[in-house]
Amino acid sequence: MIEQRHLRYFLALADLLHYGKAAARVNVAQSSLSRQIADLESQLGCQLFVRTSRSVELTSAGLELQRSARVVVQAMDAAIRSTQAVARGEKGALRIAFTSMIAWTGLPKLIKHYAASAPEVNLELSELLPDALMKAVQSGECDIGLTFRTPLQPPYHYRELLHETLSIALPADHRLARKASVTVGDLVDEPFILSPRHTACALFDSINELCRQHGFEPRVRMYTQLQGTIVNLVGEGLGVSIIPTSMSKSNPHSMKIVPIAEAPTVALGMVWNEHNANPCLAAFIEAVERS
Repeated sequence: MIEQRHLRYFLALADLLHYGKAAARVNVAQSSLSRQIADLESQLGCQLFVRTSRSVELTSAGLELQRSARVVVQAMDAAIRSTQAVARGEKGALRIAFTSMIAWTGLPKLIKHYAASAPEVNLELSELLPDALMKAVQSGECDIGLTFRTPLQPPYHYRELLHETLSIALPADHRLARKASVTVGDLVDEPFILSPRHTACALFDSINELCRQHGFEPRVRMYTQLQGTIVNLVGEGLGVSIIPTSMSKSNPHSMKIVPIAEAPTVALGMVWNEHNANPCLAAFIEAVERS
């Protein structure tokens, strides 16, 4: 049976037309190279080289095999490189789910940096609500999720990547927006617009605890799922909110963002299933840890 080594040895000799030089190229003894070429000719049933005491020349059959064998060996080398790249997580696909506010934080730069370092990995990005994101990680519909801190049990893991401060969001024409400073306590009688707890429990609990520290429970006028929707509704004058500070980038003109002194923070990070065998996932996690 003709094997890959036969073709590699043949090509070395076909290129160099010298047994000693060809043997050195493929790192075998000259006698071994001669045996392999003879074995190849025997299996093909034709002569590939014309040998004299002074020269080695390709026959017509040898010239044809040289053309064809080079294509085969190059294809085999490419297949090997591609297979190894997939095994190392340098090639393939990585499905990343993220919550809406992630787009306004520093995490997109992290994804951009990874994409530049792994150009053969196809990134499939999905924007999901936090609860839907966790379900996607659990079901295997996505490989990794970027979201608020989430209490998890193995095989699921959470790794913190950054902290986001909270700020007060007011309509630009709100009476409090003209003040030099505003505290959470000033919002006691204001209608709030919040995301429901099942959507983002870490953010919901942080906001409610902050209000309780100032002696009141927030009077919620409406709940809506997305932080971007909250920003728009605040900008339309339908209420106030306490939002992650980075959300101010989404609509800065129709509302005013007021920092909170000694403001609490909410953690943002990545979640994944340790049983997920996608090599690109391990490579992504490693890249994040290096950054």
